[in-house]
Amino acid sequence: MNVRVILVVVMLGGGCVKKDTGTLGEADAQNAGKALAAGIEDGTTTFGPVSTQGAGLDAPCVTLSGDTSDPDQDSIPTAATLTFNCTSMAFGYTGMVTGTEMVTDGQPNASAWAFSASADLHSSLTGPGGASITNDRSGTIVGAQSSAMFTLDRTLDVTTEFKNAAGATLATVAETNAWTIAYMPQVTWTPGGVAVTGSVTATGSWDVSVNSNSANATLATPTPLTLTPTCATRITAGVVTGTYKDGVKDSTITVTWTGCGSSVVTYVTR
Repeated sequence: MNVRVILVVVMLGGGCVKKDTGTLGEADAQNAGKALAAGIEDGTTTFGPVSTQGAGLDAPCVTLSGDTSDPDQDSIPTAATLTFNCTSMAFGYTGMVTGTEMVTDGQPNASAWAFSASADLHSSLTGPGGASITNDRSGTIVGAQSSAMFTLDRTLDVTTEFKNAAGATLATVAETNAWTIAYMPQVTWTPGGVAVTGSVTATGSWDVSVNSNSANATLATPTPLTLTPTCATRITAGVVTGTYKDGVKDSTITVTWTGCGSSVVTYVTR
């Protein structure tokens, strides 16, 4: 959707080597949890203008083709392709986004949060020391609304690769996301307008693997997330969990946001 500069500083712990066992354990959980946090944050940035045309949101790096008309003026094009070729730099970090999204307005004659999108996007973030994160995602995103609740159904295949400054791969996280992100604004929000403060929940299934270890997890939001529009990564508080079976035990990866761009990943097995 619309492009925003998102600088996510990922600290990968060194010196912790874990033999692959087939099921995600504590060492794997850190990388999996960071990928989950990035996916949640990416999802919340979608709430806002869908088309950058006329919205003043990094529009020079996004071009529209196809049927770019917007008769209901909700920022959702009738049936258009958004092509991204974006680069941003801040605090020594370089971020890039390339790829396409094909967006169709589900209610082209009524201002509503109703659309479907087919995404094929690649992004990367390189730090001042040379360490990098690359992310590839493809699949579908569907927006819908019910009264004052606005939702995004995300069915995406996502691969995230973490590399050190020498270019060596530290971890590869592969995800199949079939989850719903629900947004409840605290004040009246017009679909297609700039997002306002509100609460967010994430529910659904999260199949994730780190190198050769994997888990089939169920997402929950025991503490609703706080969406803060002035934060680049949107989420400033709240808790999301992914729970899965590790043999006969239940294991949970928990992401707790402690501020803008700041989250902590914890792992518990019972």
